[in-house]
Amino acid sequence: MRLTKTAYYYGDKGEYLGNDQFGRPVYGDPKMYPFEMEIEPYSTELARTQYGIVVEVNYRLYTYPNTNLKLETKINYNGSKFMITKVWDYDRHYELLIKKLLD
Repeated sequence: MRLTKTAYYYGDKGEYLGNDQFGRPVYGDPKMYPFEMEIEPYSTELARTQYGIVVEVNYRLYTYPNTNLKLETKINYNGSKFMITKVWDYDRHYELLIKKLLD
């Protein structure tokens, strides 16, 4: 599989910055981790007819297996934010359906 593009997934929490005035922990922006992938336009109707599922989707993404890419993980690609709505874990690759988030 030839993966020519790079996207980034967000980690769980950013760096611990201390506590606020009420004693609650404050974290910075989540760290972004790169991964190689290929992306293609996709639609909810295609997902329904090809896979038999109903999910909100704008793109289909292919990448190498990565356990950090799971349902509702946020992704950044070309300055746009996306969220994973479906993951298929195959032996040699992951297939993800993602939807674009409004900024």
